[in-house]
Amino acid sequence: MIELLLSHTNYLARGFATNLLISVLSMSLGTVLGGLLGWLRARRVTALGPAAHMATNVCRNVPSFVLLFYMASMIPSEVTISGTIMAVPLWIKATLALTFPVIGFTSDQSRGYFEQRRAGLSGAAETFVVAWVQYFLIIIMASATASVIGADEIVGRANIVISQNESPQFLLITYLYVSLWFLMAGLLMTSAVKLLTRPH
Repeated sequence: MIELLLSHTNYLARGFATNLLISVLSMSLGTVLGGLLGWLRARRVTALGPAAHMATNVCRNVPSFVLLFYMASMIPSEVTISGTIMAVPLWIKATLALTFPVIGFTSDQSRGYFEQRRAGLSGAAETFVVAWVQYFLIIIMASATASVIGADEIVGRANIVISQNESPQFLLITYLYVSLWFLMAGLLMTSAVKLLTRPH
């Protein structure tokens, strides 16, 4: 069973690359949009502040798992661009679903950052970076839920591998192996943050 599992390492690694792609894109897009909302809330812009606050609440409180099915159902599987029919990959739908909670998180964190900077408090940037990386790890874990809509990521690929040997032992070993990929990604990220934020 171990030999069978290890023979699929490259196959699973390509699936994990999709998990990372989903996570990086959702964090990037969500950080930009959430940062804008946080800035508007911190500036207390009369016209846009309440709207930014409402948008933050929506993004923060709607479960990403629900959004995942919503995106899978509402976004068409194909789009026509300049007469050419193009398929919409499921990983894009998963990325959009995970972008919403990132927007809500970043809006809250960036609002605190801007308010601390305005008050002249030190450590605002370090606090934001540490919180952002911790949430990035959460999003990486959450990217595994993309398998429920059929996205070609590591959990979905693991299920295909498991179908080749349906014994309970092989199932446990395979999921443990997949879990190690997420664990190693988390350890690498936290180690990198410690190096970047370590006092010189």
